[in-house]
Amino acid sequence: MKNKLLVLACGDDVSGGQKIKLPSIVSGSSLLNSRLETLARLNPERVGLLHSRPEDLPEVWKKLVWVLPLEALSCSLFTLMEKIKKAKTTGELILITAEFFPRDAGFLKKVLAFHQKSGYDLTLIGERISSRGDRPLEDYFVRPGLALISLDGQRKWLRQVRPFKPSGQLDVVALVEAAWTAGLRIGFYWVKEAEKESFIPVNSLADYGRVAEFLRKAKIAELEKREVFFLDPASVWIDPWAKIGRGTVIYPSVVIEGRSQLGKDCLVYPHCHIINSRLGNRVTVHGATVIEGCRIDDEAQVGPFSRLRPETRLRRGSRVGNFVEMKKTVFGEGSKAMHLSYLGDTRVEKNVNVGAGTITCNYDGVRKSRTFIGREAFIGSGTELVAPVRVGRGAYVAAGSTITENVKPEALAIARARQVQKPGWARERKVRIQSAGKKAARVKKAKK
Repeated sequence: MKNKLLVLACGDDVSGGQKIKLPSIVSGSSLLNSRLETLARLNPERVGLLHSRPEDLPEVWKKLVWVLPLEALSCSLFTLMEKIKKAKTTGELILITAEFFPRDAGFLKKVLAFHQKSGYDLTLIGERISSRGDRPLEDYFVRPGLALISLDGQRKWLRQVRPFKPSGQLDVVALVEAAWTAGLRIGFYWVKEAEKESFIPVNSLADYGRVAEFLRKAKIAELEKREVFFLDPASVWIDPWAKIGRGTVIYPSVVIEGRSQLGKDCLVYPHCHIINSRLGNRVTVHGATVIEGCRIDDEAQVGPFSRLRPETRLRRGSRVGNFVEMKKTVFGEGSKAMHLSYLGDTRVEKNVNVGAGTITCNYDGVRKSRTFIGREAFIGSGTELVAPVRVGRGAYVAAGSTITENVKPEALAIARARQVQKPGWARERKVRIQSAGKKAARVKKAKK
């Protein structure tokens, strides 16, 4: 199939006037990439893409795709072809918009073959309705979003027709009227019942859910061929952009979004959510953990019930346990924070132990300050590190301390009030409470 020109108009908004931000798995860039992959299987000479965000276009498509601004939607068909330097091309022109989502290239190839064989100048996609309820009838309607045009015949009409509406939808009426006025042959490819699953009409917000489900199944099938194991594929959502290495095991109810990358032989347990993060080989993510914008090196472990916020990095072999939150933190090789801690704007060196309940007080209401913990330091449970502060190499911080000054290497820092003990205080308090209760009862009885 040589000398083919494909023009793809991709609107930015969700059909039906909805103004919501769709999940990454069905975002504009994900759908765009899927459509381009399908169109590329037709071996086009060039794809003209009307799109407002050129940055969404993956690098792999930049030799094939010519991006035009959405303002070009108001241009005639001939002007659009001029803009992508193909005004004199021959062969077939395919117009496809966001209303039409092909599941694969097979259906498009069949329509293209029909168009070429029939000799039509304009081919549209139609469906016949033979009955409705108990009333026999025959009706027809045109599927929006796809049209094929022959460029080998009369070309004057291309200057007259504006094929796209300002919304980015295909203007079927304008195409038909212009072709009819020019005396061209207009035909229909009638979709068979068995072919209705070959594409997804995208006309409402609910249709995006159908597209998302298709992309989800396709991605999981691709990863299974690469020896990624899914314990329950039906409950897992994987972004089309995600990459997962061989031997990784994904448990039920896992969501992996954006351009996340997981290495080989990882374990991701149930109810984890990984967003735009990079995990090395043999990483373990225990259940109910959220990881966003992070990097986790080989053989690290995180969770359960942990949250790693953007710009956090876990070095090789480090361990982060339950109910631990980190933000903009580098956590050193072999270091551990296993319980109930918060580390923000912190650098932790190698082989550090962070005790339960440790927090870095990194925000004073105006600015964020950093905390540094040197290698092999030991931070006792219930410690507050008031940034900016440094704990030196090999230092110990006693449990329950509030550290406001730097701790020297190999020193012991204790920052808590001296314990005071009052013998018999609890017994005396109990007697006082009982006495007061009896007095109140006597007063109440006397009032009666």
